Amino acid sequence: MIFYPEPLKKGDSIGVMAPSSGVTGIFEKKLNHAIMQIEQLGYKCIESPSVRLNKKLVSTNASQRAKEFMDLYNNEQVKAIIPPWGGQFSIDILPFIPFEELKKPKWILGFSDISTLLFSLTLKKFFATAHGPNLLDFGNQPIDPTVLSALHFLSKQPGDEITQKNMEMYQSEWLDMRNDFFPPYNLTEKVIWKSILPLKSMEFSGRIIGGCLDTISKLIGTPYAPANEFCEKFRSEGVIWYFESCDMNSSEIYRTLYQMKLAGWFEHCNGILYGRPEGYKDVGDFTLEDAFNKLNEELNKPIIYDLDIGHTPPQMTLINGAFAEVLFTGGSGEIKLSFR
Repeated sequence: MIFYPEPLKKGDSIGVMAPSSGVTGIFEKKLNHAIMQIEQLGYKCIESPSVRLNKKLVSTNASQRAKEFMDLYNNEQVKAIIPPWGGQFSIDILPFIPFEELKKPKWILGFSDISTLLFSLTLKKFFATAHGPNLLDFGNQPIDPTVLSALHFLSKQPGDEITQKNMEMYQSEWLDMRNDFFPPYNLTEKVIWKSILPLKSMEFSGRIIGGCLDTISKLIGTPYAPANEFCEKFRSEGVIWYFESCDMNSSEIYRTLYQMKLAGWFEHCNGILYGRPEGYKDVGDFTLEDAFNKLNEELNKPIIYDLDIGHTPPQMTLINGAFAEVLFTGGSGEIKLSFR
């Protein structure tokens, strides 16, 4: 059973804390703008003490970051926590989070290194978590509709369903920011979903789980990623894995996915979704398609890639633990999520 948080409503408070990197410089100005725009939408924001600090890639030490997370989690006024962005070291707060004391779920929204926290919460507690925009994405002028839709996801309750279709265009390069202007997404490239299997259309379903491959892969073999237990619990429905990556090349992607296969993470897998990678490079003549073809030789499962997930915006919001139904048809597709 998956436990879903209380729906987020207008007038509720959103907690802002940094599980990894804090926000300084021009990005602090964008954070101010994001908070202002969220409050104009009808919400309140409560910041943790260290969110505007950053030294050695973190806002503060691991135990203090964990404390600030727990303070917001235990605050009855706070109905959701949305970090400003990811970073590098969310992993080191996990030993300081008393998972056994988390009695009810609360919405946590984000991507990149925030995946580390989302992934552990869903696997260890069976709490639904939301992989989607970070708080700084709410600072764009104007806010992209896909970012606004993430708040719509957080307003859902058990029993609800929501369907997302593929985006039309995506961004390949960021526009320059100024102290007083934070441009919208620069959508210049056509979205085309791709499949490894030579099928024009396919459908599959299962419980959806995943995140940023760079970061959640570092949890393999730790107590913070009981993925095997999750897959076994939902074996009758099957599992859909989704991933996105930043700065991983083709060989790293294949090697990491194969490591997950060896760890048993793809037991009862019904399919894999992979977002458009950022900072990606081929290695020699070994391409991203080669990586997925090689993995498919082992799994013989649908693999759809270049989806609207992760670091190359705009992106869908995916709910870890929800029941997902995927439809792929010749370069396009949709994902229906059921909060059951």
